[in-house]
Amino acid sequence: MADKTRSSMARDSAPDMAEPTLRTVLALAWPLALNALLLQAVLIVDTVLVTPLGEQSLAAMGLAASLASLVIGALFAFSNGTQLIVAQAVGARHALGIRSGFWSGMVVNLLVAALGICLVQWLAAGLLNRLAENAYIAEQAYAYLSVFCLVFLGVAVSQNLTVFFNASGNSRVPFYSNLIELPVNAVLSFLLIHGYGGLPAMGVAGAAVGTLIGVLVRSLFLLVCLYSGAQAAPLTQGWPTGRRLHDVRSHFAQAWPIAGSFISMTLSLSVCMLFYSRLGVNQFAALTLIFPWVRAGGQLVTSWAQATGILVGQMLGRGQFAMLDDFVGRTWRFSFCLGLLVACSFVAMCYSFAWVYPELQAETLGYLWELLPILLLLPLLRTSNTMCGNLLRAGGDAAYSMKVHVGSQWIVTVPLTVVAVVYLELSVFWIYSIILLEEVVKALPFHQRVYSGRWKRQLHAAVI
Repeated sequence: MADKTRSSMARDSAPDMAEPTLRTVLALAWPLALNALLLQAVLIVDTVLVTPLGEQSLAAMGLAASLASLVIGALFAFSNGTQLIVAQAVGARHALGIRSGFWSGMVVNLLVAALGICLVQWLAAGLLNRLAENAYIAEQAYAYLSVFCLVFLGVAVSQNLTVFFNASGNSRVPFYSNLIELPVNAVLSFLLIHGYGGLPAMGVAGAAVGTLIGVLVRSLFLLVCLYSGAQAAPLTQGWPTGRRLHDVRSHFAQAWPIAGSFISMTLSLSVCMLFYSRLGVNQFAALTLIFPWVRAGGQLVTSWAQATGILVGQMLGRGQFAMLDDFVGRTWRFSFCLGLLVACSFVAMCYSFAWVYPELQAETLGYLWELLPILLLLPLLRTSNTMCGNLLRAGGDAAYSMKVHVGSQWIVTVPLTVVAVVYLELSVFWIYSIILLEEVVKALPFHQRVYSGRWKRQLHAAVI
């Protein structure tokens, strides 16, 4: 009760601020977007570097990445929960809430990373042997995962630092950190994959080593920036020992619905990827190639929606309820322009595959072109659904958002994918179109909830 009283007093004492403009959102969103694009570029660069090793090595990397993405997705998921919790505390100017949100988020991330390492060590080898088309693919995939386990710890730290900067309105620092990480990753991966510069030729595992070193460099840069600036002040004032366990539990309880949506999305996609691996080398290689590009394109809209969610969380923390509708309406309309831009960019993507991946077989390129109609429609539907999800999470209605995601993914997408691949043996076009169907299913419950306005009344003051 005392914490809630202090939270209320903090919000009441915080001076009113002007309504954010589209320029405010853009200033926060463009580093988020470029930061996300750089993260996806790491996967694209690794894919380009591994492609000369052949379709089997490419398939091995896709299979290993589908398992590693479960843990990485969980880390990003809980970090997104931390981001909105800290944003609300920043809006209320509540130092204890900022400190608790940051350190609780760090503890949760490290626990998730440790759990991921244990699961990989216990289960990955047997699972890969069952799913891979042959022993060589399974061996290469496990070599990649064995190194990637250490990446989990680096991502746990770097993502918590990243979302702290984002929630504080300083999204440029994480962007700069990725500008440093990407060339380090690319150069080292290139040398280690092919064995240049006197280094051992590690094949697919070399890409994982390059990623590990790049993540460590990024984490070090973020730590230096944090503790050399004024933003570290709330974090260095001490975290009362008597409330640490309580804060971590409270943080987990509030972040879990937010994280649950991202975990479900990552897990369902990874499960689908495991079944996609049964399509054959060429069709699976085609999906492995487009997924990094689709994620990169989708990050333009996602980053805009996340920036909107951060600012909405800050406005709710300050109690600026009267300004929300106008602000949300303007940012929502602009997001559709971004979705159209992404759809057009996918056309250019398909034309670029022939010269970006000259070693690909003609059959693989043919499957890539078959998927273009789906790629044109997908960002248009996802744009509005993404805005809905971020608004609901920012307003404390994350549990409903999680239900929509989990329901559509595990009642529609995963079962239909299993049936289409295992029993009907459909082509890659019809199998990937199930992803489009998922967005259609999500649209109605998402939009009904947002227009009801209930999300604006669900904010939990306990986060600060």
